[in-house]
Amino acid sequence: MGLYREVLILSCLVQWATVMSQGMMEKPFNQSTIEFPRPPADFREMAKKLMRTCFQKGYQVPVMNNSLNSSYGQMMESPISIFPELLSSLTQPVPSHSKPQSNETIEEQESVWNIAEKMRNSTNMGHMIDLMRNSTEGPRCFMRAFMAPLSWIRIMQNGTDFNKEDLKKLLWTAKPFLETMPPSSFVLPAFSQSSHLAEMMKVFGEVFRVLSEEQRNAVIGWIKEGVALNEFKCLLKVPAFGIQPSGSLGKPIIQNGPSVKSVMTTMNVLGAQEIQHPVMNASTALQKCPPKMHWLKANVLTMMGPFLSRLSLEEAKTIPKEELCEFFRSPDFSPSFQNVNGIQPALGRTLFQRLKQECSSSDNFTQNLDRLGSLACFFDGVQSLNLNLSRKLLSQLDACNNPEIDKVKRQLVQNILENDSNSSSSEILLSLGSAVSALPLSWLSHFTSEDLNNALTNLSQASWSPARAKTLAKKLLEAAKNISGEKLLSLGTMVRGVASSLLKNVKAEGLLGNEALNTMSKKMSSLQRTALLEAFRRDVNASELVKGLPDSLLSSLSLSTLEKANLSSVDQLQGRGWTRAQSAFLLKKILGNKINLGELRKLGQAVQGVTCEMIEKINRTDALEMAQTLNNSCAWLSRVQIRCTAQKLFASLEEQRQGNFSNFNNSEIQAIPAVMLIHLPVEKIQNLSDAVCPAFMEKMNQVNLSSLPNSSPARSALTKRAIGCLKRNASDLSAAEVLTLGPLVCELDPAWISSLNPATLNSTLQALASCQYIQQQHREHLFRLLTTTYGDPTLWSEEDMRVLGPLLLLNDTAIEKLPSKSWVKSYLSDLMDSLPSQPVVPPPKEFRSWFDLSALRRKLFELQTSITLQNRRKREVISTVVYTLIEPTLTYIEDLKQGNVYWTPAQFSKMTVQTFKDVVPTLGEITNYSTEQLAALRAKTLEAWGSVSMLNESQIADLGCICQGFSAEELGNLSIASLDTLETMTTCNFTQTQRTAVWQAFERVAGINVSRIGQLEMVGLGQFICGLKPSHIDQLNSSSFRESVEALGRAPCPLNIREHLKEKAVAEFGKSHNWTEAQVSIMGNIVAGLSADELGSLNSAVLPFIQPSAIPLISSDRLAALSVSQLKALGPDNAAAVTEAQRSGLRDDQKAALDEAVGLKTARTEVTTGNSTGISSPGSSGSVPLPLKGGAAVESMAGCVLLMQAIALLLFGYIF
Repeated sequence: MGLYREVLILSCLVQWATVMSQGMMEKPFNQSTIEFPRPPADFREMAKKLMRTCFQKGYQVPVMNNSLNSSYGQMMESPISIFPELLSSLTQPVPSHSKPQSNETIEEQESVWNIAEKMRNSTNMGHMIDLMRNSTEGPRCFMRAFMAPLSWIRIMQNGTDFNKEDLKKLLWTAKPFLETMPPSSFVLPAFSQSSHLAEMMKVFGEVFRVLSEEQRNAVIGWIKEGVALNEFKCLLKVPAFGIQPSGSLGKPIIQNGPSVKSVMTTMNVLGAQEIQHPVMNASTALQKCPPKMHWLKANVLTMMGPFLSRLSLEEAKTIPKEELCEFFRSPDFSPSFQNVNGIQPALGRTLFQRLKQECSSSDNFTQNLDRLGSLACFFDGVQSLNLNLSRKLLSQLDACNNPEIDKVKRQLVQNILENDSNSSSSEILLSLGSAVSALPLSWLSHFTSEDLNNALTNLSQASWSPARAKTLAKKLLEAAKNISGEKLLSLGTMVRGVASSLLKNVKAEGLLGNEALNTMSKKMSSLQRTALLEAFRRDVNASELVKGLPDSLLSSLSLSTLEKANLSSVDQLQGRGWTRAQSAFLLKKILGNKINLGELRKLGQAVQGVTCEMIEKINRTDALEMAQTLNNSCAWLSRVQIRCTAQKLFASLEEQRQGNFSNFNNSEIQAIPAVMLIHLPVEKIQNLSDAVCPAFMEKMNQVNLSSLPNSSPARSALTKRAIGCLKRNASDLSAAEVLTLGPLVCELDPAWISSLNPATLNSTLQALASCQYIQQQHREHLFRLLTTTYGDPTLWSEEDMRVLGPLLLLNDTAIEKLPSKSWVKSYLSDLMDSLPSQPVVPPPKEFRSWFDLSALRRKLFELQTSITLQNRRKREVISTVVYTLIEPTLTYIEDLKQGNVYWTPAQFSKMTVQTFKDVVPTLGEITNYSTEQLAALRAKTLEAWGSVSMLNESQIADLGCICQGFSAEELGNLSIASLDTLETMTTCNFTQTQRTAVWQAFERVAGINVSRIGQLEMVGLGQFICGLKPSHIDQLNSSSFRESVEALGRAPCPLNIREHLKEKAVAEFGKSHNWTEAQVSIMGNIVAGLSADELGSLNSAVLPFIQPSAIPLISSDRLAALSVSQLKALGPDNAAAVTEAQRSGLRDDQKAALDEAVGLKTARTEVTTGNSTGISSPGSSGSVPLPLKGGAAVESMAGCVLLMQAIALLLFGYIF
């Protein structure tokens, strides 16, 4: 059906909506009677957001005529009356009555009117849904987007009342809403009928991939509660603080996920005031479920589908054998694990081993490899597989992300290469699928371009290192001077190897607006994205460019280009991935320095550009709603925005309450977002009344403390107040009560923890294993308590290690002394993989995680390079001899990746030349070699290729950071003509002398002079721009400088170069006192080149937008030129980045201002530790009782969200 037909349908729908809302139709007979719910206050925004995705997919929107628009005021009682209004608000409409396209027949046009006529006569949601499902794609998309939130509201309000068919209709319609529901708003209906649960889980399974981990775990908790109610007639947990099981709205039902907050949180946007709950009064006599409720029957396993991949380890271990095996034999098993990402290694290994050992014989199991799905990622013993089984297993490994998977793939590929003597090179490539990336680099270079083109589908979907991608792209493109958009897209993931010199000549046609461009550009380097944008700017104007770019490229657009894009409304900012600087620029351009609530709701990621000045100018009567609106975008808020919002909110509340926070009630505390509440002044936290404890404790369960400095007195005050809400002595507290403290568990004093009873102590220590931060003064005492309680870590069992292992990071010696056992290696590898990746530039210590992973990395290196490890299954104590490898080998270097930094210089020296040549790209990616290691690697380079001056450009690119070991003279003789080569070296730690030498080598070989350096060169040079002579900086092309200033601002240049870059910036952007927030943000380190007078003249409003990396570069005497008010305006991150040397040059009032900016301002009432915080010290005599050792093994990882997961598992998994 063509465009005309779809537009005609939509026009008819508008006519139908108008007539329906005016009551001008008759009710049909024998129809489903699902009534429309009353839309919530912000329904328009929800529906419009979903409808906009239809518009973005290319479906056309008709124009609303005046007769329709004029009747809106009369139609507000019906939700359908909003539909024409929302359609008309979407941009770029087309005429509603276009001429029919040539391919439209009279019959097709008549059928359009027939559908519209039937919809005009429908009176309820059920009939409408039937008609929608039978309509064409375009109209269906808009109507489904409109109906999706309404359908979910209806399910939430009375899902128990619907029959199965009506529920299926509503779920189908609601699916687009579920796919976009943020974690903070994710609520689930309160019904437990098996048929209803099964239908709900089908839909959740369909949207599993787009759900967050928090949402996935919430679904598991919800289904477990449903099964408990339906199958076992029991409750998993009696809600805390006296809340009855039937519950008032918004109180806990069940949670088995990353947050202890209720899955039935109040949602105004979903009409939660009308949600019905199952009646659970005294007459139902529901009891608490038994501690070991075997709820995972075969039918429940089938129902859960992909959510099985998020079970806790303890749940997986307790699935009854007969139920697990029945499920394994059923046809529903394979789809449940098909291409499911993110299975925790310990869970995956446990399920795999149980299926292998309990549900099939060894021979039969290998024949079922193709049914394992993502559980195949945990297959062991691949060396014994034959050719056919190796291929079968390899086909199942696409969704694997466990630490050992690269090694497994290499072994399987090696099996295939060794045993397949009949297949051609092209056939081998085709048979490997995405695992083709495991082929050795030497093999890839032997394939012909014809072989590669025949296997392009596989090659374009595999994951490639830059070196391998470059080898393949060079083969496929040969000596091409230009590349078409179609050819570029066909490369897929291999695009990382395409030279920037080719990308800058690509045509925009066929690329802009293509979804494949988004996927492909995510694989590109910064230089490649810049080259592609340079090509696009030649073909299309700025407005078209901004509209057609995916977010992965949009973030690389300069402010200069955005300035030309004619963006004039906040509606144009929604749903786009703007950077902080872009957001600040666009909001200033569109709104100036003032914003209202309606505009605030529409910002999306552009909320990053909201300034403290804008927040302060919002009416005080709107402060609470403003805070709640910003909280919906909390992931994008900076610490300074959170601080400013909290201050504005509290000032407003104080005005209303005349400064009295002590008489707040629960609903008022509940209304304050948790991330703002923790910024309440310390004395006001202390004075909160006991009456608000239920709301306060619920907020503390939800809160992320990362916006508070590690040394903030508010952390202690919040902890003390929360402990006070428990209203019992420490020794009398249950595990569930302590764990209601949420992230505040991490702030507990070990002396107080040691006074808990054994069972509660056990659970508290397990929760601490998932803390993101533990106070420095607590670490030594906590580790002592840990070893007193559980004994020497070298003697821990595997289960104890999985429960408590992260706490070993408190003590490097404990990690070093762990035994050389295979299960220890597996666990530490899992632990390393689960921890958040460390930022390239460590944050200031006040906002830094406490994890120091150096001891863990070194221990892993020791275990991974040991020939003999004690077998994990041996029970007897044996003395294990560990042999460290004498020399690095190809296999170990590829497995170790960044761990290769721990080879000694002597070991590097003993590496064979062939091994060095094969692995040099891997070794070249490591940035932190010692001087001695670099000397050994330099010697190995000379042994492999002779003189440094003889190296070709490909070899230089592969050497990467090994070039740090070359002298300035050697670097100056390198043959570097490609910006792509320079980009591979720019992440390394070169000295200023070395940077100058590299620049001179590039200048000589490329034949380029300073005046001819364009934007692409400025971005590609990276840190080597610092190698220019100071006098050459002002010769840089002005236009190119404006376009690339953000890249230049990232360069770690010395002061004299920064000062000349600053002069160039002043020439291009004006005097520094007129610089805007966005300009200061993109200047980066160039700001550190400002003089004392220029720093002192900066507007206080722009200071939070200075990049934190620039702060330590400012000389002490220049930083001291900032006034007290300016220092206060720096914001937490920038103020915390001030070094001790810089601080020593400040006056006392300046130091106080700096502390206030960080968030360390001393409260009028001092907050102390020990007894004053309700923490009583245990007596010096007597030993701490050994806690109970029962309980689930909590899979730990850093971060507040995962702390909540651990706590929730403890609360609901086994503590009753």
